[in-house]
Amino acid sequence: MRTETRTYTLYRITELSEEAKEKAHNEWLCNRYFYGWTHENRQTLDTFCERFGIVCRNWRYDACNYSYDYRSRQEDCIDGLNGWRLAAYLMNNHWNDLYTPKYFWKGTKGRKSRIFVDTCCPLTGFYIDNCILDPIYQFLKSPTENITFDSLMNECLDSFFRACRDDMESTRTLEYFTEESNANGWEYLSDGKLFN
Repeated sequence: MRTETRTYTLYRITELSEEAKEKAHNEWLCNRYFYGWTHENRQTLDTFCERFGIVCRNWRYDACNYSYDYRSRQEDCIDGLNGWRLAAYLMNNHWNDLYTPKYFWKGTKGRKSRIFVDTCCPLTGFYIDNCILDPIYQFLKSPTENITFDSLMNECLDSFFRACRDDMESTRTLEYFTEESNANGWEYLSDGKLFN
């Protein structure tokens, strides 16, 4: 029987050469990369579709592209609403979907306002809510006749999937990988290979 001892010099990601960082980053992208916010994004999409009466299907997104198709479950008279009539419809039927009462805190006691409202993540509490609802908020600031309910829902979905694509792209960058590597305490050999 023979026992052999090996000694390794281990490096943090910030201590590696640029070439070794690139190798470690590429290996991570190919073998270990995982986009961790798919569930939260899906919850926002499902909640939005349920509350606004649309069906979104055949959707997909990755770090480069996105696609989707949708149809409305609303009556034709609602799909065709535009301008101030659409703004009134949204305010009368979707106020609670778009706004939440603002909280005020004094010490450890909090209370809901009966006057002031907040637009921060009203669907699920995840930041992507703001992305899917932003076209509606922009429309409500200045309603125009050329935007219908149907086209507004399409703008919302486009905004949502664009944000998902951009978020996924940002999690594949070298900067994100460096932060992830430092946060998890990963160590590498001098050539950029992850040390297990």
